[in-house]
Order: sequence, then structure tokens, then C-alpha cells
Amino acid sequence: MGAQVRFEARTWQVSGLVDGRAYLAAADGATGCVLAARLVAADGFEVVGRAALQVPAAAVWAALQLPARERAMAWRNAQAQAEQW
Repeated sequence: MGAQVRFEARTWQVSGLVDGRAYLAAADGATGCVLAARLVAADGFEVVGRAALQVPAAAVWAALQLPARERAMAWRNAQAQAEQW
């Protein structure tokens, strides 16, 4: 989520992915929802920007037990790989 994509001659930010649907928001306030498979298969579709990595506050991160931190990092890595796809 957070990636900038080009779809139907417009730039959108992916604001959510739920049940195979991509929720989109444009800078002018327009919103949209499209099947993710249709989005990535559309003529002219491209990823034009990536979401910024968000690192949790150091104190919150340090307070987590090691297994929780490992799961969080694994999830973040999987999410980053999915966004590149």
C-alpha cells in the first residue's frame, strides 16, 4: 500500500488491498476500486512510485519481544516484495 500507480491515464495512490480489490485515491480527491488483477493487466499500467518505508519509533520497537520483531520484519519484507511485483 502507498505505491503510486498509473492507471487509465491517471496517477493514483494505492490506499488499500482487500479481497483481491485495489482501492485507489487520486490527488484531486477522486477514489476508485478495481480488481487487482485487472489493474496490473490494464494497458498503460505502471508503478510510478513506491511507498516510503515506515519504521516504528525506537522505544516501541525495543519493547517488543524478539519473536514479535522477527514476525514484523518478515511481514514487512513480504509486503515490500509484493509491492515490487
